[in-house]
Amino acid sequence: MNMSALTHLAAAANPLQVMKPALVVLAVITAALVISSIAFTFITIRSGKKATKTAKLLLSFMYIAVAICLVCTILCGREYSLTKDEVANSIYKEQFGTTTQDTTQNVTTQESTVEETEPEPTFTPEYTDNSNPENWGVKWDVIQAGAIVDSYQRTESISFGKPEAFTALEGITTFRGDNYRSGPTYGTADVVNQTITQKWSSNIGSFNGWPGSGWTGQPLIVRWDAETKAIMNMFEDKKAKEDLVEVIYATLDGYIYFYDLDDGSYTRDPLWVGMNFKGAGSLDPRGYPLMYVGSGDYANGMTPRMYVISLVENKVLYERSGSDSFTLRSDWAAFDSSPLVDAETDTLIWPGESGILYTIKLNTEYDQEAGTLAINPEETVKARYTTKRSSGSSYWLGFEPSAVIVDRYLYISENGGMFFCVDLDTMQLVWAQDTKDDSNSTPVFQWSEDGTTGYIYTAPSLHWTANSSSQGPVSIYKLDAKTGEIIWEHTFDCHTVSGVSGGVQSTPLLGKEGTDLEGMILYTVARTPHGYDGVLVALDTETGETVWEHSMENYTWSSPAAVYTKAGKSYIVLCDSVGTVSLLDGLTGTVYSTTSLGTNIEASPAVFENMVVVGTRGQKIFGMKVE
Repeated sequence: MNMSALTHLAAAANPLQVMKPALVVLAVITAALVISSIAFTFITIRSGKKATKTAKLLLSFMYIAVAICLVCTILCGREYSLTKDEVANSIYKEQFGTTTQDTTQNVTTQESTVEETEPEPTFTPEYTDNSNPENWGVKWDVIQAGAIVDSYQRTESISFGKPEAFTALEGITTFRGDNYRSGPTYGTADVVNQTITQKWSSNIGSFNGWPGSGWTGQPLIVRWDAETKAIMNMFEDKKAKEDLVEVIYATLDGYIYFYDLDDGSYTRDPLWVGMNFKGAGSLDPRGYPLMYVGSGDYANGMTPRMYVISLVENKVLYERSGSDSFTLRSDWAAFDSSPLVDAETDTLIWPGESGILYTIKLNTEYDQEAGTLAINPEETVKARYTTKRSSGSSYWLGFEPSAVIVDRYLYISENGGMFFCVDLDTMQLVWAQDTKDDSNSTPVFQWSEDGTTGYIYTAPSLHWTANSSSQGPVSIYKLDAKTGEIIWEHTFDCHTVSGVSGGVQSTPLLGKEGTDLEGMILYTVARTPHGYDGVLVALDTETGETVWEHSMENYTWSSPAAVYTKAGKSYIVLCDSVGTVSLLDGLTGTVYSTTSLGTNIEASPAVFENMVVVGTRGQKIFGMKVE
């Protein structure tokens, strides 16, 4: 109900039905007296000495009457206005449980909060002697209009704010939640029994030799508003369902699935794309019904590609092959990275496994009222690179993890063991740091307490070659986001078995401010201390020292997720390579509850309040509840 409707209802209420006519009559009498007084005054002045004492006395009485009527009109008007507001607030409260004043106050508070959560960064990244790209022979090219250029300057500056302002949607809309990759958790949960139990499951398939849901494989979970639901091709009962929360899951079997979070029933028909989806997709941060998702392997005679999908009609609006004439790696072209869109400039930012960083102006046109949605992408501006390590035969180029973006600066690790900071406005490399091995772990960003810089957490896996085993050190790093300098390093001895990597394949979980997990960062480390073991380790963010460690009989590539209560209590959801899902105490690592999903869980879960969703390689997707 809008405010004009409330005004109409208020005017129809009984107190106002009496007051409004009275106020009109009083205003008419006052106006008549004013006009009469002016006319009589003019006549009296023209009369001069001829004016009688009676006329002058009558004129004085008229002035007094005018003054009294004016005062009465003003006071009655004020009373009418107050009564009108009270009636409107009463009606609004009856309809919605709050007053229009409360609503105004809430809007003001929300606007103030958004303004507070979008500061410009207070540091400008720059390399030092220890993070100079020349140290590792990095060669960086910027490509515009199909040619390598000496310099480039974006006409509209990229600018991402803090996570609180990342998206207009309610839910998890990209891998690990936002542009800082803060965590895959939306809302809070009431936890009493400290258990995690299966509530629903859905069968999925296998395609091109890839079954189920794999690494990184995180679902997206969103609560659409009523207006957006109305134009989507959802089933009618799902459109009508108040408070519907939709799970959107791109999987290895070539489909994108759509579920009701409550019971796992379909909200619409699955969309067949016919390519394997390993990585997690992203939803448009502006709240537009657009999905961005990349394929992870060759299929149907096609190279891997990026897709932009309309969720109004469930159809592909745009696709682009990873096969690129400028690539320096011709053997692979997948898009496992979860892309990001800069809302202000309408720019899609997508790292590719061919070693190319793509930025595409989309020219999005969305008319919600008409139910139309279209994009008209411009020529891509991109960058490519090589390093001393990637020019050899043991390592390769490519961006497999997802990127962190802070303001206009992109942070990402690559398959050759380097970590990069890139200025998206110029597409130039700012600094580079050696993290020593192939990295599949998406970094996480954290501000320093004084806001003068930020920190990046990153870790590699243990490099592998086909049909071979190896053993060696893998380190978790904390980097200075401004300079790329290493602040601390925490090392594990890891294994690679039969060509399947150990080390860190997951993305860490940074403890949320104001919870008992604050000050900790949690990593899963695979194949340590032995070939099939693993650990979940909680490290102190200041020192890098171990706070607690949970030993796992079976390693994992899945990323840990948190469930938070309103009081700030944290519970960790941990999935492993034999299908066990554990619920742990975030403060101590104590295991409270376990459930088995039957087969390997490579995918990473997402959390919406007290519901957890994850897929398995066993061709099933599960909805679980933390109670």
